[in-house]
Amino acid sequence: MEDNRKVVEKLGLEYRVLSDSDRAVIEAYGLLHPGASIDGGDIARPATLVIDAAGVVRWRNLTENWRVRIRPEAVFEALEELR
Repeated sequence: MEDNRKVVEKLGLEYRVLSDSDRAVIEAYGLLHPGASIDGGDIARPATLVIDAAGVVRWRNLTENWRVRIRPEAVFEALEELR
């Protein structure tokens, strides 16, 4: 949690960053990426989720490579399609 706080402060983020040390959210949303860490352990899969007020996932983007992130424009397009 402390590392997350430092990143949020350093980058000036205006949104919440989740710390999920017990993997409850990772597992609830199917984001576990088995054996993908440098040491062969399990890590959270990089993902972008659009979740509505009722907690329902309306859209998601998953990647196998933690270095690959979806372009913001693609997320905005998905939001427009959900309207």
